[in-house]
Amino acid sequence: RDLTTRPAAVFRRDGDLWHLGYGDRVVRLPDAKGLHDLAALLAVPNQPVHVRRLLGMPLAGADPVLDTRARAEYRTRLADLSEQIDDAVAANDRDRAAVATAERDFIVAELTAATGLAHRSRRLGDDTERARKTVTARIRYAIGRIRRVHPALAEHLDRSVHTGVECAYQPDAPPAWRL
Repeated sequence: RDLTTRPAAVFRRDGDLWHLGYGDRVVRLPDAKGLHDLAALLAVPNQPVHVRRLLGMPLAGADPVLDTRARAEYRTRLADLSEQIDDAVAANDRDRAAVATAERDFIVAELTAATGLAHRSRRLGDDTERARKTVTARIRYAIGRIRRVHPALAEHLDRSVHTGVECAYQPDAPPAWRL
């Protein structure tokens, strides 16, 4: 096989049916949301697409649980509490140290609840995680439907489509898709 030629590939919607071709086989499938997601990814190989965009949602997220001012005030209060704890321990005042430690622990627990991975601020009402799960399920369901009628195309998509908050079609050698 000539390595400079790429296999013919079709991923096109025609009314309520999708025409899917890969290699030497073309099949038709009824419309499904996951097929729309796949087509959007195939249109921009090797480029990440945010799940909110695939769902037609605005990319701007919700407001942070803690704004910059609140975080600064918490930091200031934690520094004050550390000094109070050090002073109370030095003065052998266990009660004052216990009260300051309890407040410090409470603030640390609140800050932990308000931040996510890598201490990034969580957002109020952010539905990005739900969007990620929805898009991933739609894509996996669509690939499963494709697998029943065109295993080679499903295998290609399994290897090449990556899901997450940002999804991407990243094939080793992208076919010349007709979308």
